[in-house]
Amino acid sequence: MNGLDQLPVLVTGAAGGIGAAVVARLVAEGARVAALDLHAPDLPGVAYAGAVDVTDEDSVAAAVAASTAALGDLAGVVAVAGIHVTSPTHELSLADFRRTLDVSAVGTFLTLRATLPTLVARGDGRIVTFGSTAAVCAAPGLSAYAAAKGAVLQLTRSVAVEYAGAGVRANCLCPGGTATPLLAAINAERTTRDHFLEAHPIGRYARPDEVAATTAYLLSDDSSFVLGAAVMADGGFSAL
Repeated sequence: MNGLDQLPVLVTGAAGGIGAAVVARLVAEGARVAALDLHAPDLPGVAYAGAVDVTDEDSVAAAVAASTAALGDLAGVVAVAGIHVTSPTHELSLADFRRTLDVSAVGTFLTLRATLPTLVARGDGRIVTFGSTAAVCAAPGLSAYAAAKGAVLQLTRSVAVEYAGAGVRANCLCPGGTATPLLAAINAERTTRDHFLEAHPIGRYARPDEVAATTAYLLSDDSSFVLGAAVMADGGFSAL
C-alpha cells in the first residue's frame, strides 16, 4: 500500500491476536513499528518493543516518549488495546464495568492525547482506533463492552473533526468476530450453537490478518479521503 514504507507507527495491544497481526502487516509493508503491550511483546521486525499500561497516564507518556526516541516523530497510531467482559448487566460488577471502560475508552484517550501533538506538528497524522460491531449493534451480555467501544467510536469521530484541519486523519475500525486465541478459548467452552458466527452473512469469522489489512489501508495514503468513519470489517454482521 502507498505511504507505509518507513512510516513510524505506534501500536498498543500489540501482543494480542489482532494487535500482533497488525504489527506483522505493518512490518511487511516496510513501516517502522513501536509495539506496546502490558508486557513488552516479542515480535519480529519491530523497531521498538515496550511495556505500557494504557490506563495510566504516566505509563502512556513514558511509552510514547520511548517510542519516539526509537522511531523519531510518530506519523501513525493504532490503538488496539482493549478487554472483553461478558455478563448479564444485573450481575456485572462495578469493578469489571470500570475496568472495561478504562482499558478501551480511557486507554484510547490517553494514547491519542499523548500522540496528537506530534501528529499535528507533522501535518500528516494517521490514527486508527479499535471499536467493534458492539459499538453500533446491541447484544445481550455485552453492556460494558458495548459502552466502551461506543465511547471509542465517538471519541474517534470527535478527534477526526477536531483535527482534520491540522492534517490528521482518525478512523475507528470495527471488526466483527475474529478468530483469535481469545475467541477460540470461548468457543472451546461453548455448549450451545454459535449464534454469533451464524449472524455473520459471510459464514465465518475474520482472520486476524484480514483485520490487519484493513488497518494498513486506513494508515496508508490510499485512504486519504477516509476520515471520521466507523469502518465495519465484519463480514456483513452489521448489515443485517
